[in-house]
Amino acid sequence: MILDDIRRFGISAARVVARGRTRFFDPEDDDQRRIARSLAVDLSTAADRLPERFLVAHPEINWRGVRGLRNMIAHDYQGTDDEILWEVLVSRIPEILIVLEIG
Repeated sequence: MILDDIRRFGISAARVVARGRTRFFDPEDDDQRRIARSLAVDLSTAADRLPERFLVAHPEINWRGVRGLRNMIAHDYQGTDDEILWEVLVSRIPEILIVLEIG
């Protein structure tokens, strides 16, 4: 189920956040940033699979932004703002889980 997938992405995001901001932004090790990109793309893909009636029922979530994140990462790979990715992990994904009551 799509919501189960989104919940799992939230769990993975929490693990990255728990490893800390310093590790995330380590210039010598980009593993955590790559994980964050993957999670953002996966979340966006899951949002695309949600029925329109579900999206309409949850207008407090910026679904357009969730969906657009994948395009930003895919089409501007070198220009992806890691601060935005960190914010997605720290705030946006947990907010989505709370709103959907799956976190």
